[in-house]
Amino acid sequence: MIIYRSFSSFFAKEERFGSFKSLVLLVAFAILATSNSYAQASFETIDGLCYLIYSDTNTATLTFNPNGEKYTGDIVVPEKVKASNGVEYTVTSLGEKCFYECSGLTSITIPSSVTSLGESCFYECI
Repeated sequence: MIIYRSFSSFFAKEERFGSFKSLVLLVAFAILATSNSYAQASFETIDGLCYLIYSDTNTATLTFNPNGEKYTGDIVVPEKVKASNGVEYTVTSLGEKCFYECSGLTSITIPSSVTSLGESCFYECI
């Protein structure tokens, strides 16, 4: 009950409400600043495979198809992909749930440039 009174009296004073707005703005800017690393990745479909392209490191991660279509048949993951900007990116990882529930796969060829597999990368593949 004491906390409730303190909290309500905090908002009752207009000058403190202004500082509360400042705090909210500060938190919002902090969130935007930390999410900047996500903004550096772009999504591209290249030769039927979906990638997250990281221009800051010149790397790419093979990822699941966001349209819900599952990969099928023989998949050959290339060592490098050329994005729409004409730059080549090295494929270094298979993303989280990349081949999740892709029961129509017959084979996957993974180049030596791939050094990490995301969590549940091949989960529910039969």
